[in-house]
Amino acid sequence: MMIAGAIPSAHQQAYSACMSSSPSPVPQAPSRWRPLLAATLSGLFPGLGQLYNGERIKALLFFAVGALMALGPLNPLEVDIDLEDLPASLGWLLLASLPFLVIAMWSVVDAYRVARSR
Repeated sequence: MMIAGAIPSAHQQAYSACMSSSPSPVPQAPSRWRPLLAATLSGLFPGLGQLYNGERIKALLFFAVGALMALGPLNPLEVDIDLEDLPASLGWLLLASLPFLVIAMWSVVDAYRVARSR
């Protein structure tokens, strides 16, 4: 308590300066799980990690390209597997899956890097 005309102590001055100034935001330490979660979400389907990182346009693009690669003209689900010639059938399956796998890996790496940089 301060009496009119009295000189405030150093403690009182520091307290009033602290209470009168606006609070500064406390920096948050980045979570080490955030990049891993973003990468895992993108591993489930391209674009989910970007959506988690708040990049809506990039998420939509990865999702659209991933869906096109998974269900488009090189649809890996449409490859006939011949049990008599299994190595050749699996080779065609891998070849049909390759565009989707490239997009998926790109999405995973991008989501991890963006989450780590924030």
